[in-house]
Formats: sequence, structure tokens, C-alpha cells
Amino acid sequence: MKFNALAKKAAKGTAPLEHGGNVEVEDLIRFVLEHGAEGAAEIERLCALYRWREEFQYNADGTHFAPLAPWAQACAAFGHQGVAGLLPLLSDPRLVTYAISVLEDVRSEASVAALLAFCERADFSQDDPQSPPSRALAALNSLLSFEKGVVVPVAMQQALLRLVQRAWQQAPSLRGRSLALYAARGACMPEALDWVQSLALQDDELAAARTPVLKRLKARLPR
Repeated sequence: MKFNALAKKAAKGTAPLEHGGNVEVEDLIRFVLEHGAEGAAEIERLCALYRWREEFQYNADGTHFAPLAPWAQACAAFGHQGVAGLLPLLSDPRLVTYAISVLEDVRSEASVAALLAFCERADFSQDDPQSPPSRALAALNSLLSFEKGVVVPVAMQQALLRLVQRAWQQAPSLRGRSLALYAARGACMPEALDWVQSLALQDDELAAARTPVLKRLKARLPR
């Protein structure tokens, strides 16, 4: 994205200017990934200029406008200091989910390490897919489980396996256990394969989910 493109999007659009005009969340993330600290300063300038909102605005017709100010803060934190700039936000209840989303889009070993550290102190007993622990585990699944995923050292894969095993044990619902099972694909090691094979699955949905997980793990392990 050209540097002046974000300001043009912010200056007009179907959404009120305090909700970003034509700016989408993806625009902010892409802009700061491309322009770094300079991009972070521009995001902060636009946020202050148009007084981007901190909260959702719900309309009478059922539509809503997402708040751009917390997204701007998370993106600017990354632009100024990299992944280190997002770490304090992971301890802020107001900003944690925004920081997790930016870390997912950064797609680096450092962002994976930050998400693992967050999850290691998280409680997975909430039955809420939008809770920060669930969002962070889903981000790790996205970053590590697929083709062209982030390549991480064995120690981080071991940490992921310990994490998914704990999430599996703590999860109060099928949804939470399914997420833990799918995320195990990111631990490309025999121990992960052994664990997935050892699970006694009586639920048909979990049994069906195990098939692609096993296939992915077997394909990634050295022969």
C-alpha cells in the first residue's frame, strides 16, 4: 500500500470518519507491516485527527461500526517496537484480542513465541471461542499447522505440544477439544503423533477431526 493511500481511505467513505471512513482493519495491519515505524506514526496521526472510536457503534438497522482506535494502538505498537511492543498489550484486557490478531498476521518466530508465552499462563476452561486464550490458540493453529507455516525450532514445538495437551484437558466442550486437537498439527514431532493416536475418542466429530490431524503429522515427520 502506498504511504498516502491510508490517509485517502481515512478521509472518506461510507462509515463515519470517526470509524475510519474507508479504512479496514486489514489496511492498518498491512500498512504497518510495510511501512514500520513511519507507518505507525501515520496511523497514530490519523487516529488522533479523526478521533477514531474506542467502542463498537450499533445502529438501529442492526449494522455496526467496529472501533478502529484499539486496532490503531496495536498496529502502532508493533510498528514502533516490533513484537516486543505488543507484549504489554497482551496483559491489557481492553487490547489483548487486538494484539493477538496482529501477532497472527506478523507471521514470525517471534510472534509465535509471544503467543506461546501468553497461552502458557492462560486458562482454557472458558467455553468461549472469542476468549483471548481461544483466540491465541487458534492463531497458533493458523501459524503452524498448514503449508507455508512459520518454521519454529523443536523447543517451541515441544512447548506447543504441552500447551495443546493442557488445553485438551481443561476444555469444557467439544469445540475447545477440537481446537486443541487441530493445533497439535503444529508440533511436528513423534510425541505429538503418539499423543493424538492415544486419545480415546468416543465422539464422532472428534474422531473425524483426528483423521486430518494424523495425516498432517505423518506427512511432516521425517521418514
